[in-house]
Amino acid sequence: MTATAELAAIHLQYVIDSWEHLTDMLDTRHGAPWPPAARMTDYLAGLKKAEATADEIAEAAAHLRAGRRLAERADSRFTLGESPAPIRLQVLDVIRTVEHDLVYLADTIAQEIQRPVMAKAPSNWLPADRKMRDKLVAEDAADPRRWRYRQYRTAPFAAVWLAARAEERPGPFLRPTSLQVQRIATGAAAAAAAVQRALDGVRQAQVVNRPCPLCGGTLGMASGDGEAPIVVCFACRQEWQLVSPSVA
Repeated sequence: MTATAELAAIHLQYVIDSWEHLTDMLDTRHGAPWPPAARMTDYLAGLKKAEATADEIAEAAAHLRAGRRLAERADSRFTLGESPAPIRLQVLDVIRTVEHDLVYLADTIAQEIQRPVMAKAPSNWLPADRKMRDKLVAEDAADPRRWRYRQYRTAPFAAVWLAARAEERPGPFLRPTSLQVQRIATGAAAAAAAVQRALDGVRQAQVVNRPCPLCGGTLGMASGDGEAPIVVCFACRQEWQLVSPSVA
């Protein structure tokens, strides 16, 4: 595996590992510290290692299982009504953008390298030969390694499939060219960077150790994302923007 392919796989695995936490930010009132220290350490260590040498990445089957589990959760959750806090809109935008870009990249790569399904047997073949050929056609069409243009159209599943293609895993595909692998790597890096920025943006979300002055509810503060810190009451939804006092 080339260094470019390994970097692509590492970035895509980061998206897969982070996706559940990212989508959870749409449902929760405040975020837990992110990323977990061990996970980010592993990610950065993987990037550093990939720049020096090309080591094996986890088997595509493991990625596939992870992607399918996450794929079942994604589509029904991306509605604006479920994202009352300001930061949720930013997360929602990242989710939709990354998902669109990875799925589109998988669509285009599949069009270029995925082999068409085997043709059915001609009607003039002997019945036994036709039956055998039709069985092979059905198995070829159902091959789980194929990219589906109408199923599993989520970021985790696209990441799983793209990682397998960058790693040249076997299947009904042509061998990707170096240019195609580079396109996968570029898209993977952009997706990982967007996810990391989104998670960094909510990393400083925390519960404030004092009650709301209006209703006594729990307060949360979002900060550390480059914007002015915002304090929100989870009960009455009152917001306060913290502004540093001006210096005379």
